[in-house]
Amino acid sequence: FLDMLQVTVALPSGQGETFSLEPSSKVGDLTILAQKTFGSCGFLRLLTASGHALTDSVASLSAAGLQDGDHLTALAVQGSIAATQEAFALWCCGGDRIVAWGAPDSGGDNSAIQDLLRNVQQVKALKTGFHAGAMPTGAFAVILAGGSVITWGASTAGGDSSAVQN
Repeated sequence: FLDMLQVTVALPSGQGETFSLEPSSKVGDLTILAQKTFGSCGFLRLLTASGHALTDSVASLSAAGLQDGDHLTALAVQGSIAATQEAFALWCCGGDRIVAWGAPDSGGDNSAIQDLLRNVQQVKALKTGFHAGAMPTGAFAVILAGGSVITWGASTAGGDSSAVQN
């Protein structure tokens, strides 16, 4: 049987809680436990004592470098949403993930670009395109900290920027 990790998560206010988890538990599991414990704080970003943000929600606690007795700080971050006519994108500034849902050809599926997202600064819904006799389409554009732009969704609505990538 696996040893359990004791990890303390605290808000800047000092309110904290110690969680006991298996080392194979995911960072996302710990984040959800903290969000449920601290109530209506919104989205939480977990930071190590050295200031490193734990942004890979599918990484195990051990792969993220957490050890028994570690102390984390939980910062509340504001979520933002952008929408096309048939899809939505939810994100947090500075994050490495965008949750998209809705019609795939209107930007509701961003799985192809998820690995490219690092330090997202802004997400914009691009103008919806209409085609005679067809359903409306849409796309999203993401601006990263370094100024790079990544797009997804319908190419007719701006979702394919491969022709102008470096």
